[in-house]
This record gives sequence, C-alpha cells and structure tokens, in this order.
Amino acid sequence: MKSLKLRVRKTMFVFIATTGVFILVFAQWRINSQPLSAADSENLTNPLPDLTPQETAHFMAGLEDFLEVETVEDGLGPVFNGKSCAECHAVPSVGGSEPNVGVARETRIGRLFKGVFDPLDGSVSVNRGGGLLQQRAINLPGCPLKGEVVPPEATFVSLRISTPLFGAGLIEAILDATILANQSNGGRPNYVFNPDTGGTELGRFGWKAQVATLHQFAGDAYLNEMGITNPSFPHENLPQGEPIPSGCDTVADPEDDGSGVTAFTNFMRFLAPAPRRPVTVQVQLGEQVFSQIGCASCHVPTMTTGPNSVAALSNQRVNLFSDLLLHAMGAGLADGIEQGRAKGDEFRTAPLWGLSRRDRFMHDGGSNTIEKAILRHGGEAQNARDRFGGLSPADHDALLAFLDSL
Repeated sequence: MKSLKLRVRKTMFVFIATTGVFILVFAQWRINSQPLSAADSENLTNPLPDLTPQETAHFMAGLEDFLEVETVEDGLGPVFNGKSCAECHAVPSVGGSEPNVGVARETRIGRLFKGVFDPLDGSVSVNRGGGLLQQRAINLPGCPLKGEVVPPEATFVSLRISTPLFGAGLIEAILDATILANQSNGGRPNYVFNPDTGGTELGRFGWKAQVATLHQFAGDAYLNEMGITNPSFPHENLPQGEPIPSGCDTVADPEDDGSGVTAFTNFMRFLAPAPRRPVTVQVQLGEQVFSQIGCASCHVPTMTTGPNSVAALSNQRVNLFSDLLLHAMGAGLADGIEQGRAKGDEFRTAPLWGLSRRDRFMHDGGSNTIEKAILRHGGEAQNARDRFGGLSPADHDALLAFLDSL
C-alpha cells in the first residue's frame, strides 16, 4: 500500500516538476507538530541548484514521504521513537535538527563486558533490545508494550540529538580518498558495515561517522527510529530484548518494500546546504583566527566532490568545515559508546556549515551557545580550546562572529 501511494505521488511530482510549478506541502506536518522556534521562519528546505526536472521531482516526492506521519497500518512500531522523519529533523525547516530535546534526543546504551564493548543486543552477552532505546510503543487493544527504558546492565548512557541534513548529498559525493587525505591532523577513519552492500565502507554520517551512505542512513532510521522494517533492515527490534507479544505487530515484514527508504534518500541527497550569512570584515578576521588557533586543522573548510552521475553533485566545492574523521575528544566528552571502529571517546568532526541555524550543540545537545560548545572540547582539541581561551576580546568576538556566519 505504501509503495502504491509513493508511485502515485512520484507521478504527480514529475508532472509538477516538468511544468515548472513547485509546491511544498508543510501544512499537515505543521498542524500535527509541536510549535517550532522563531528560527522556523527561515525556509532552508530547498533542492540543490541545477537539478534536472526528474531529480527535482524525486526531491519533492521524497520531501512528502519525509513529512508523512506513519501509522500502525504502515508498520509503525511496535516500539519506536518518532512517527515521521520530520519529527526529529524540523528546525529551522524540514531537514534540519530539532531543539526540543525531549522529542529528538535519542538514548544510546552499552557496557564493557570482559573487556569488549557490548551494545546489549545479544551479540556479546544478553539482549536488552540493543544499543538504541525505542522509548515509545504503539497503542493497540491487547498489546501490553511500553517504551524501552535503560536496563540495569547498561553502564554507558549517551544522549544524542539529531544531526541536520542540509547538504548531505554533497558530503556523500566526496571521494573516500579525499577524506582519507586529511589524516595528517591525527584523525582516523571509521569503517562500518553497510547492509546494502554486505561490505565494510568508510563512514561519514552520524556523530561517530557510523553510517556510510544516505541509503543506509534512511533504512536504519526507518527501522530504529520508527520501527518500520525494510529490505536493508528487515528484522523487527525486540522490545527490551523480549519477543514481540502476539497482536503487537500486525504488518508483514518488510513493512516498507524499499520505496520509502529510496524516497527518504532522494530527499536527503538532493537537499541544498544552508546558505552562508553575510561575510563582514569582522567575519573575515574571525576566519583567520579560526585557522591560526588550530580549529581549521580538523574543521577543514572545504573539500571537493568527485565525478558523479548527478551533475549538481559532480566536482562541487563543499564548504562543510569538517574532515569527516574521528578524533579523541577527552574524558569530558567521552560517552563510552563504540560504533564501527569509533571508540568511546571518539567523535566525527562535526560539520559547521549551517551552525548559525542551530541553538543546541555537541552530540548531546548539552551546550546552548557556540562558546560553551568550544569550551567542552578536550583531547586532541585541547590545545585549540586553550588558545581560544587566551584570545584578545577583539579576536574572541571576531571568531564567534565568523562561526555565526556559517
């Protein structure tokens, strides 16, 4: 049924794109959503420039699927975190992050068991539902499920906010070799299993670069955030590690035939990055300071995409301010969670483009200003943080003005 609905929408959007008329359908989402922040007045939900009409149609169809509120009839649950992609990627507009940490901050858990990281999914020791809590449950007559809670075995509990998706397709289009060339700064790549290919690939998405591609990102989120099985992730999560009670899972697997995952992927791949704010003389000075104190070593200002079958993604400058590598960030930020080859104190250098459109920073959303986020840096970033603390008032203000221009 979902596949049929998607084909109908896709046909409609191909017609809309070829006639040059574009309609963004936010009304239903806004009605069902909690109120968003004042920054929501800025619409960043735009396709990349120079897409073909067909690519634009795929973007628009993907956007509608991204906004769609899933139901039990679609396969939602039986345990889940959100009912739509946009529930956690909404600010300042669809595709962004979500400052309401009560809605969009997920909980990851784990422990060390006999010296090995244990995500509590049964692969190392006991199964307590896996390393990501699904904190809500469907409401069906005769279904007794409740949302998952942190089990007593978990000694690591990490809160994570959603990452913005603007420009994600450009990040995906950067060649592996370009990313790996950044390792002279001490960063290291994360290599992760990709179920779509059955191989180990370079990770580049997520707080620990634990996801290799946007298609994997979409399939993972469909299962682990909404509980909807799909060809990439075909097995239901076991609530708290226990079998699903009878009557709590009423849709045959896979609940999405892959068309939904493809639609989400198209939306993210063709979503434009947030535009830069005005560059003043103070901002220019701040960018110099940013480089001088060592921030640009890891927050690499620009990389370039490789050749791509999508012209809008081919050989493009990507001003993301990240090396997309892992760095040890010190005991103060360590969350103990290991993903792929990422250790408990390692995080991917967060891309800074679009920074001025956020009001929560760091993996846990625990910093509400850019300056507080800088001061939490440790480990490999300790020296740069210390230089920041020693800046003159003029250079300090210039650096913050530069970051607020991104």
